[in-house]
This record gives sequence, C-alpha cells and structure tokens, in this order.
Amino acid sequence: MTELPDFEALQNSVRAEDFEEDPLPGWAGVATLFGAPTAPADRVDVGEDGWVVSGVPFDATASSRPGAAEGPRAIRQASLVFSSYLTSLGQWRMLDTRTGQAFRYRAPQVADAGDLHVYPTDTVRTFQAVAAESRRLSQSAPRLIFLNGDHSCTFPSFAGFRAGQLDRGAGRVGFINIDHHFDFGNWSTLHGPLYHGSNSRRISEIPQMRPEDMAFVGVGDVTKYDQYRGLIDSGFHIVPGSQIVRDGATAALRPLIEELGSRCDTVYVSLDIDVLDSASATGTGHVTMGGISTGDLLDVYEELRALPVGAVDVAEVAPRYDPSGSTAQIASRLLFEFLFRTECVPSEFAPWSGSTSDEPLEHQ
Repeated sequence: MTELPDFEALQNSVRAEDFEEDPLPGWAGVATLFGAPTAPADRVDVGEDGWVVSGVPFDATASSRPGAAEGPRAIRQASLVFSSYLTSLGQWRMLDTRTGQAFRYRAPQVADAGDLHVYPTDTVRTFQAVAAESRRLSQSAPRLIFLNGDHSCTFPSFAGFRAGQLDRGAGRVGFINIDHHFDFGNWSTLHGPLYHGSNSRRISEIPQMRPEDMAFVGVGDVTKYDQYRGLIDSGFHIVPGSQIVRDGATAALRPLIEELGSRCDTVYVSLDIDVLDSASATGTGHVTMGGISTGDLLDVYEELRALPVGAVDVAEVAPRYDPSGSTAQIASRLLFEFLFRTECVPSEFAPWSGSTSDEPLEHQ
C-alpha cells in the first residue's frame, strides 16, 4: 500500500508566490480576452500600439436563430487557451507550415474594458449607448476590438469609433465588411430599419461616408440583382468569396488594399462569422452554404495587415449551436493571430511562394 505524502510538510515547503507565474489551463481563469487585465472604460492605458476590448452582448434583431448575445462571453472564454502562448513560445522564430511564412509573436498591450451597455428590448437605446461608449473608447485608446452580438451592433460600434477618430483629427475612416451577405437591407418587417441585415446600409448613410471607402469581402449568398448592380455603379468595393478561393487572398484583395490604404487614415474591419461555411463554423445564427474556409479567412486577415486597421469586430458567434465550442475557438484564434503575429515573410520552406531566400528573418 502506497503511503500518503506528508501534506502538511508539502504545504509548508512552498509559498503562494511560487505559483504566480505558472499558466492556467484553458478552462480556468477570469474570462477576459486572452487573459488581459481589466480596465475601466473611462481610464484605459495600453500604450501607443495596444488594443482595448469591449463586448456588445445584444441579439434582439436576430430573425433566424437567436443566441449571438452569448458570443462575447464565449469568445473570451475560448481565448484563454491562448493566454499563455506568448510566454511559452517566447521570441522564437516561428514557421506557418500552411503558408510557408516565417514570423514572430509579439505582445502589444491588451486591456479588457468589459461589456458596453445594452438594453435587450430597446434597440435604439442600445445603439445610443454603444455609439457613445465606443466614441469614448476611441478617443482614448489607439485601437479597439469589439466582440459583438448580432451584426446590427456593428452600426453603432463603427459610428462611435469613427466619431472618436474624427475627434482625434483623423480624416477618412474606411469600413470593410467580411460577410457571406451584404447586410445592405433597408427595412425589416420584424425589426424596422435597425437589424442585422441593414448595418452596412446604415453605415453608408453616416454623413461624409463615401462608397469608395467601403468594401464587402467574402460575399457568397444570393442577393437582389439590382442591388448588386447599384453597389458596383455607386463605387463600393466587392470581393466575392469565390474570387478569394479561386485567385487567393493576395491577388483578390490587392486592388482594394491599395485603394483603401492610399485613401483612408484608419480602417474598421467587421467580421460576421457566417462568412465561413457552416461545415467549419456551426455556431452562428445563419446556416451558410458555400462560405469560405478557415484557411481562406486567415489569409484575408494576413493581407489586411497592410492597412492602418484601427478597429476590428467579430459578430454572430452563437455558441448554443456549437456544443464543441469550435466556432468561438476559431474567432479567438483569428484575433490572436491578427493581433500578435508580426514580421511575416516567406521562408525557404515555401517554394510555392516563389521565395528561395534563406536569409534570416530579421534581415528580410
């Protein structure tokens, strides 16, 4: 029979401080994004290149399957898996074996300001609160992350971000909608003019917003022919999902990135998780057939690094439809790679990229 250890002696042989630097497993810890420290929304300090996170747990305009209000909490919880990555990986040179890119992870400051105010039965008051509080964050923080509920929330979070940027002296603010749909509807019999399918149209109606500063990336669902023709004729950018799959993200997005990069001082990028085929991301309110793959989406965000991105959001994650939790994991992994990857260049292990360089990363 194995003797029990002398637990009192074991207990007295250590101090609480001995464990402070050890990581927690992914299911433990306070559920902030990547385990970031919390910060009051009116007093955030993340330096000159940090990010401030806030959630908008609202889905009162859902017309298919509700549940996206649970998305912000699920993404935060899922992100804890990555909270110790930077510590454990250190500053090693990394290789993405999918793309052949070499890179390093770095750790800009991130603070989680909690959730903005929402009023589940009052969409207008919710949008007022989100726009006002987003504006305050945008005035004081260099870059923002919004964990949104249904996609209607992007209208007020963008409006507040844009107003805060203009307060700080920015000129033009661009908007990219990564979505299987255009969300350019004008009116819903169920919800009126403010709903998850009208956010892009409402953004286009903000004073001084220009069609050439707005883009739709990844679209793949059926839409009204006249609406599509009207968007093209008005000067909106459209990059269908099929073009990304056929030509690759680099070729498909190059004209858009060159134009927005030369024209806009900062860009807001909004992601509706249903841009992914439902075979990849089941946890969303709208079942998507023919969406892009997770690899395609990673490639899209890699290309977006060339833009002066000042804010990103993720919308429509509805964890109740995905018992595996993989949809929230996809969202958090996407944010992790976009925030923390740096110095991405082709390596000698990527003959498909056309690079034969074996020069060290820091010299490329």
